[in-house]
Amino acid sequence: MSSLRIDVYNKIKNWIIFGELSPGEKLSETELAKKLKSSRTPIREAFRQLQMEGYINVLPNKGACVAKLPPEQVEEIYDVLLLVEGYAGELATRKINNASIKEFQKIQKKMEGYVAQKKYREYVVANTEFHHLIMRLSGNGTLIKINAELRMQIYRYRMISVTIPGYLEAYLQDHERIIEAMAKKDAVSVENLMRGHVGKVKNILVDFLRHNPGL
Repeated sequence: MSSLRIDVYNKIKNWIIFGELSPGEKLSETELAKKLKSSRTPIREAFRQLQMEGYINVLPNKGACVAKLPPEQVEEIYDVLLLVEGYAGELATRKINNASIKEFQKIQKKMEGYVAQKKYREYVVANTEFHHLIMRLSGNGTLIKINAELRMQIYRYRMISVTIPGYLEAYLQDHERIIEAMAKKDAVSVENLMRGHVGKVKNILVDFLRHNPGL
């Protein structure tokens, strides 16, 4: 894939992930080509890749639109994620060292700053870094792969979840408790805290989506 095609693909994907293109929104090859200063060929190729990855739907005679998951499917994905990330948290805690704890604390500090400044996009990136670190420290390649596949399906909804008023501080408190339990090498508590944290995000997001069916 050429650098132009990769650039077009990455830009459209990021617009979907960070909410600049909303679930259900129609995608025009002509408009995107104009916006990206590209021909329509790289747009079509990006569409094919994004369709394979579940980010968009392309329907005959109707064109492309950003894929939209029903709340029930989002809930199902999170139900599996909380098991996967809970187990990863337990595994990571059994192997953790002081350097890794400091890395978690550094990420947490960044997230606190982003919350204070209402920098939601930056918060999502740092939060992803936090969860990826747990997965990496688990050392379980199969678990990491399953997690990545599931996260890819619902990543576009994470911007929605962090912009729902009143919950970011609660998410930060969850992270703080997880770090404290890791520092104590309390693997059982970390697993339970991770499950509770992911479950909390699920409940808040699914409830919001059910009350806002247009998203």
